[in-house]
Amino acid sequence: MKLLLIFTLAGFVVGMWFGINIGKGNALYDNPLSDPGIIEEAHDSADDQGLIDQGKEYLDDKKQQVKEKVKNMVDDL
Repeated sequence: MKLLLIFTLAGFVVGMWFGINIGKGNALYDNPLSDPGIIEEAHDSADDQGLIDQGKEYLDDKKQQVKEKVKNMVDDL
């Protein structure tokens, strides 16, 4: 009786997993709870606010600072 309950519960979970993916038009093995639209919206929002460009500028500035420090350290040796 316990095995019947376990197999029924497992079948229900797997059936829900596949059913949601089929309903969304995703591959059967994809995560049915993931929402790729959220990632795209976050990227678009950050791009609209200029955060991506600011981040690139910040990283370029830091890269130049590190290069200068390393060059100075090598020159001191």
